[in-house]
Formats: sequence, structure tokens, C-alpha cells
Amino acid sequence: MKKSWFALVLIIAAIAGLFALLHHNKTKKMEELEKRSKATMEIPVVVNEVGQQTLARSIKINGVLQAKKQVIVLSETAGQVERLYREVGDQVWIGAPLALVDATIVSTQLETARANLENSKRDLARFRNLAQSGAATQQTVDQLTLAVEAANANVVALQKQLYNTTIKSPQKGVVVSRMVEVGSVIGGGSPTFRVADLSQMIMNVGLTEREIVQVRLGMPANIHVDALNKNYSAIISNIGIAADMSGRYNVEVLIKEDTKNSELRPDLSTTVSFDLPARENTIVIPRNALVNGVKDPKIYLVEAVKDTNKVTARKIAISSVEGTNVVVHSGLSVGDRIVVTGHQNLYEGAAVRIIQ
Repeated sequence: MKKSWFALVLIIAAIAGLFALLHHNKTKKMEELEKRSKATMEIPVVVNEVGQQTLARSIKINGVLQAKKQVIVLSETAGQVERLYREVGDQVWIGAPLALVDATIVSTQLETARANLENSKRDLARFRNLAQSGAATQQTVDQLTLAVEAANANVVALQKQLYNTTIKSPQKGVVVSRMVEVGSVIGGGSPTFRVADLSQMIMNVGLTEREIVQVRLGMPANIHVDALNKNYSAIISNIGIAADMSGRYNVEVLIKEDTKNSELRPDLSTTVSFDLPARENTIVIPRNALVNGVKDPKIYLVEAVKDTNKVTARKIAISSVEGTNVVVHSGLSVGDRIVVTGHQNLYEGAAVRIIQ
């Protein structure tokens, strides 16, 4: 009988132990499921802590090389091009003849005008003598005087026209292009040649209003010529006063050395770069931290709430964009933690898990 009771006690103890073990395992599994559920609800993000830094800035713009002094030579007379005196690549000086326009008609008109002037002078001299003897009136003498002056003015104008039939260079330099051929019929004001002084080469670049206020005359720059793979020291030699139609201000960058006998020539592709004054104690954040881009800048701020990290959306003001970074004007403080990766899935108050 005692053995039966002992066996029964053992059976009951085994059953109780089994139930205790099952309850412990169930409790452990529930805790693991709760942890997994919580981890699943937390959105993984990469976070940066906001700090201050000294921001070194530079501008880099593509463009083409130009001669600082170049001119399009316009014809001052109309007619047919009779002769060319210069070709592309020729050196010229101020007043050097470039081309000749047919002067036959002007020459004939000038001869006639000179003949008319001599006749007017003879008539004026004869009537002055007659006026002295009372055979002619002073009024007639005055009219003939005006006729002589008009004839003389006509001769001077035609002499100028004849002089202008030879197209001349208004500056020294090199002929870089020619727009006419022998036999071309041109009008007054027609472009004929382009002459450039290659001793000074420049780049003209356009800067935004935020950039233009930070540059100064004489600021050093560097011009890289792609075709030659060479760098040239340069300076800012001129700054535009008003913006163009695109809202940019023209800045002229001049190569410092004499380039007359160098390999440089107009229209070569170039890149200009120059450093802007550094900004100290500046809050700078990655541009990819912005939720809606630079037009409506907003970031997600990470804050610890009890044992959970949660995000809060915050609008900020930016002062400039510097490559892949943005300079924050207001809205952030040193030590703030912001989301830089993973904000696409975030919403106000969302729980996050910070990953490295």
C-alpha cells in the first residue's frame, strides 16, 4: 500500500514538474516574441550628431577661353569685295589693311565733286570782282559762298567714303576669322573680320547672387585648359554690376601671364576654380538628410523617449548649398541627432533603431 502511495506521489510530482517546465518555456517564448515584435516595429536609420565646423568653399565652373581684346570689324561702305589683304592667322596692327571694296563709283563721284567745287570757286571769285565794281549784288556773292562750302563738304564726304573702301583693323592682334570672300557684296555695317589680341586671355563665367557678393577684384583663381591638360594662374579682373536674363552676374577671370606666344587660343574648353572665404563655426549637414529637398527643407530629429528612440519632424532654414552639404541658418543646435539615411519610411513619432 505504501508503495502505491509513493508511486502516486512521484507521478503527481512529475506531472507538476512537466507543467512548470511548459509554463516556463511558454513565458520565455512570449518574451522573445514581444522583443521580436518590438524590433520589427522600429525603423532602422543612420544618425549624425550635429556639430560646428569651419567650411572651406570653392567655385568650379566650365567655360571657354576668349581674348580680352577682340573686335568684329564692320565695313563702313557698301559694294563688292575686290581684294583681300589678310588671311586667318595673320598678325595685324592698328590701321593695317584687311580688304578692299570696289571704289569705282565713289572715285567717279569724287572726281565730279572736285570739278564742281573748282567751278563754284571760280564763280565766287568772278562775282566778288563784279560786286566790287557794283555789277553784282552782295546777295549773289553770299549764295555762291554757300555753294562753295556745300561743294567742299561733298568732296570731304566722298573722300571719307573712298578712304573707307579699304577695310582696316582697329586694333593690333591676329585675324581669327574672316566672313567675306573676293566677290562678296556687302553693305555698310556688314561684319568682315574678327581680330583678337592674344596676349591677354580671359574666361567669362556667371555667378549666382549668393556667390557674387563673396568675390572680390584681384581674387586668385586657376584656369585648367582641357585640351592641353595644363593649369594657368589667374585673377578676377572684372565683376559685373547687373545680372543677365538668367539672373547670373558676369565675372571676368584673366590669365596672369602674357599668352601672345603660348599654345592658348580662343574657344578652347576650360574650367575655372577659385576659393571663397571660409565660414567658421558653421552648422553643416549632409544634403541627403533633407526630407523634401532644398525648396522646403525639413529633417527628422531623433529624441530618446524612455527606452525608445523616436523621431520628430522639424523645419529648418538653410543659407547655402555647398556641394553635397547644406549650411543651416536656423532650426538646429549643436548636439542634435538627425536622420541621414532611412527617413523615406519615417513619420511623426515613429520609433527607430539606430544602426552604424
